Amino acid sequence: MYNEDFVNKLKDIAINYKTLYVMGCFGSPLNDLNKVRYTQNHSYNKGYARKKMIMSASNDTFGFDCVGLIKGILWGWNGDTTKTYGGAKYGINNVPDINANGMIKVCTDVTTDFKTIQPGEAVWLSGHIGIYVGNGDVIECSPKWNNCVQITKLKDRTWKKHGRLPYV
Repeated sequence: MYNEDFVNKLKDIAINYKTLYVMGCFGSPLNDLNKVRYTQNHSYNKGYARKKMIMSASNDTFGFDCVGLIKGILWGWNGDTTKTYGGAKYGINNVPDINANGMIKVCTDVTTDFKTIQPGEAVWLSGHIGIYVGNGDVIECSPKWNNCVQITKLKDRTWKKHGRLPYV
């Protein structure tokens, strides 16, 4: 995928779709079956408040976590509420199922110098990842702030590194 297409897809999701932070999720619509599935798959989602959020989400809400947003797009997510993973197909396009810390490890040109950052690059801090989309903006899925796929400012977090995803 080209960085421009990747950035445009991220912006589309952040602006035009209902989303919710769900640990271990890469774009599943939160229908009744997926609500049960994701409230049982990870201790984070089993917490009372998180479980209540997941269970009360509308069926046209899509669940993502930080790295799941990246993988979902690269695995073909297209916002299809009739598909288990929103149109994504697990593990396709030679994109492995790795966590945020694993994702930064496969990036190239990884640096702590943010003067050289380009749109489409991953931004990382331990346990969390997002994508720089230009103009000082990052798109990330986080329970922080709005609890969804959201546009934030690069300066809003103390990102430690950035690098080029080998799939973009």
